[in-house]
Amino acid sequence: MSDVVNVAGSHSIYAGLTVDIAEESLDRVSKVLAGINGGIYKAVGSALARAAAAGKTAAKGAVTKEYTISQGEFLSNTKNINHFVKETGGGISVVFGFRGNVIPLLKFNTKYGDGGRIATQVKRTSSAELLESAFIAQAGGHRGVFEREGPARLPIRQLFGPATPQMMYSNEDVLDDIEQKMADTYEKRIDHEILRVMNGWGG
Repeated sequence: MSDVVNVAGSHSIYAGLTVDIAEESLDRVSKVLAGINGGIYKAVGSALARAAAAGKTAAKGAVTKEYTISQGEFLSNTKNINHFVKETGGGISVVFGFRGNVIPLLKFNTKYGDGGRIATQVKRTSSAELLESAFIAQAGGHRGVFEREGPARLPIRQLFGPATPQMMYSNEDVLDDIEQKMADTYEKRIDHEILRVMNGWGG
């Protein structure tokens, strides 16, 4: 099966993580910071941001060992998101995870083959895939690997590799490590963030 993603545009992929630690602590944080307007959002949001950074750090080595992108490329293409949802019963839940666009094929191990043909290797364990009808061109202000959608010269579409959340989810052991690192970091940070809010540190 090909590792090349055949899409017409730079599609965004969202991957939600199960962050039970955040949901379990919401009630406690809410009670402690009940008298401070927006306090729960500041404390939990800051702790989750730290957890996400730790998760990305844990993921980058494992992902770049499996896929042919650099650690810098992985980090720059992985964005953490978290937002709070007010439920009908008055409670609050957290939606948390990572988002990233599919990554241009040129960011992976993509080279010119014999006769100008292009060969690409997305996963390190996969053999290089020969793209018979693809070509490298400058289009839309950037350089990429393209192929024609039909027999005519136009239209063309760009070829991509997977998004970083897809890479993170492709290996269950890696995902378990990410979640554990995030859980540990959140637990270490939440009390500190509560104290910051109570003392008015950091605005």
